[in-house]
Amino acid sequence: MTSLPFTSKPMSKLVHFSRTTTVYEEGSATLSPSLSVASLPSSSSPELPTPPPEEEDVDTPTVVYPVTPFLTHQQQLDPLSPDLAFSSKMMQVHYTLAFTPFNDPAISWDLSYPPPTPPPTIQDEHTILTQQTLAEPATSPPLTSLIVTHPNLKWCIEIIPKDPTPRAFVSVSDVFTALFKELRFPIQPLEYAELPEGEIRSAVDTAYFTRCGGIPDAQLRLLEHQKGIKRIDLLRGQTKFLGLSGTLTAPDIWELNVS
Repeated sequence: MTSLPFTSKPMSKLVHFSRTTTVYEEGSATLSPSLSVASLPSSSSPELPTPPPEEEDVDTPTVVYPVTPFLTHQQQLDPLSPDLAFSSKMMQVHYTLAFTPFNDPAISWDLSYPPPTPPPTIQDEHTILTQQTLAEPATSPPLTSLIVTHPNLKWCIEIIPKDPTPRAFVSVSDVFTALFKELRFPIQPLEYAELPEGEIRSAVDTAYFTRCGGIPDAQLRLLEHQKGIKRIDLLRGQTKFLGLSGTLTAPDIWELNVS
């Protein structure tokens, strides 16, 4: 697939698309060598963050909506907490990734920003996000891969361990990193043309211009504009991460919730 010629009309009225074609390796969440570096932030010219806009159990033994926070190993074995008893028939998501519709998410993260990292100061028992937390399995039982979907995205985001080994599992960090990178991929003109005209396309355009316009540096703002509409713009301004929820499709397929 080749992308359409780049258009250089005034940025105030015209959306743009990447001048390069994005290539993906089948069955992998990693980027192929031929992926344009323009689609991801570079270490020399980091992209400035865009300011944010302002389940009940199923009776089948293999599918459960994983809205219950991830249980630690100690909680799984604690005989004094029968309500926290771990069942191999249940698939649970780590508490930092869990969608809890009646509570705020454990981690405050705008998907326009790079993934959250532990604070640089000394951490105590009250610190939610630590290096150890990021290295923990994203699900319980651990999975060697998982897929994330969203109604506005025609692509599934497949997440695999950063360093695959025979005993590797998808970690919390793997999920954060993959979501950010996948949503930074540019869409092609044909994919944009498939968007329904009217409210949906207008919302995508608005998200694109808002994201680019939020960059204070004029040169970096123009550079970002020239990179074109990205997948994150298809979320139509809803970029606050609310967590992952289970689906009835399979225990390794999760839905991204945003607001």
